[in-house]
Amino acid sequence: MISDRPDAPVLLATLGRNWWMVGARGALAILFGVLLLLRPGVPLNLVVVLFGIYAALDGAWAIASALWVTRKALTGWPVLLEGAVSLVVGVLALAWPLVPRQLVAAIAIWGLLTGVLEIVAAALLPREGAGYWLLATGGVFSLFLALLILMLPHASQPYVVCALGLYALAFGALLVAASVSLRKTLRAR
Repeated sequence: MISDRPDAPVLLATLGRNWWMVGARGALAILFGVLLLLRPGVPLNLVVVLFGIYAALDGAWAIASALWVTRKALTGWPVLLEGAVSLVVGVLALAWPLVPRQLVAAIAIWGLLTGVLEIVAAALLPREGAGYWLLATGGVFSLFLALLILMLPHASQPYVVCALGLYALAFGALLVAASVSLRKTLRAR
């Protein structure tokens, strides 16, 4: 079933042709998650730097993919805005790695904003294939990470690192699965 939006088939076809861009964001998230889970006892300021690198790269890639996929119409505005939020938070984390507790709160805000934008982006997609619900689930995971961090502001560092690492693995796996679904949907057409 395709969404009622007139540009839905074109958007789906474009996303299907550029499935690898979604997959690359997923691979980056998985790499970040693995790095964190391999060393949960790493100092929090190093975690902030790793997060800054991840968020800046993910944000830049999200902006590039939104502009690439939606060259004619700005239907990818949620992904573009999500990329801008990630880029700004990533740069902040890299600029101030020595105040990690305050940046943990920034990570929670980042999770809230990007989660909402990921859900909006998924809602704009046609309901063909599994890509839209996989992307929406990624948004729900981002919201869950944010709420977990906000509810446990004094959690010990290894728990914060593990939560962030598990989130990154799950989010990355969902993006990779969404990219595969988008590619399969295009082939089925």
